[in-house]
Amino acid sequence: MYKERCSVKTKGNIPKEKIFDCMDAINHVKAPAPVRIGDIVIENVCGTGVDVVATKNVSL
Repeated sequence: MYKERCSVKTKGNIPKEKIFDCMDAINHVKAPAPVRIGDIVIENVCGTGVDVVATKNVSL
């Protein structure tokens, strides 16, 4: 079930030339609820070696 948007952050720095690709990838992810703070939403986003993690809880 997809209830609402969840805020996210990267666990590290994204190379400047990959920022728009990463934003596009993030905008297309649909993580099923429940999502907890710290859950990995995208592993190795766009081949950068950096994970994207949730910064908000989203319940069912």
